[in-house]
Amino acid sequence: MLSSSHNHFVLCLFLVSFLSVNSQSFPNGYVVILNNETPIVVIGRCYMNGELSHESEISLNSGWSDNFARDIAFGKNNTFSCDLKLGEKHGFFKLFDLNDTSICHIPSEECRWKIQEDGLCMFSAGVCKMFKWETTLSTRHIAGESIRYNIANGPTK
Repeated sequence: MLSSSHNHFVLCLFLVSFLSVNSQSFPNGYVVILNNETPIVVIGRCYMNGELSHESEISLNSGWSDNFARDIAFGKNNTFSCDLKLGEKHGFFKLFDLNDTSICHIPSEECRWKIQEDGLCMFSAGVCKMFKWETTLSTRHIAGESIRYNIANGPTK
């Protein structure tokens, strides 16, 4: 007959192994990579959960890339977006959203975006999904409020 201390020991080993396996299965962050594949410098501002990111201003020369590593913020939307301008073209692009399966949303996968003349290409599983540049002012939603945003002049209501 097994003693109760032996049963507790086996139970503790099981719990420790279970917790260590499960703690590794959910990453605590995500990575967004922007590659400028155009001959023109790309400029912009980036937002995390609708607020200016601590690395908000970006400027990517032709052929350059930038990586944005962010932590998952529990209780937040976990979005990463950028207002980008390529010459006269501009757009507001949601690059990562933990709750939107139509774009990058899985923390364990690198989120690769290629900036091209036609727009931004979300590159996943060998396929490019194109998001076109805006032809007018872009609209973004922050805290439920719709704000018109012109990259040259900033937000307007």
